[in-house]
Amino acid sequence: MNIETTLNQLLAPEGGILALEARDPTRGLARRWQVEVGQDLFGWTTLTWSWGRIGTAGQGKQLSFAARSEARKAARALLQRRMRAPRRIGVAYVPVVS
Repeated sequence: MNIETTLNQLLAPEGGILALEARDPTRGLARRWQVEVGQDLFGWTTLTWSWGRIGTAGQGKQLSFAARSEARKAARALLQRRMRAPRRIGVAYVPVVS
């Protein structure tokens, strides 16, 4: 997964969504992570992400940015953390169709 290409798709004028999953049945690991970029009624860029075990409600967080560049910076940091998953949890996240 190329971070720059993914960021361009997420931060397109119409917004975007990316869902990732990490699975390892032998260890009982089944995680889902999702990020969505949109725009609120005031024209601010919203960055919403959620995470948790597949099949559960999970947790989520949302931030709003006046500048699109700040949203891009925050989204890049989130994606870079997902890219480090093999080192942290032993399994890579892969894109899924939501």
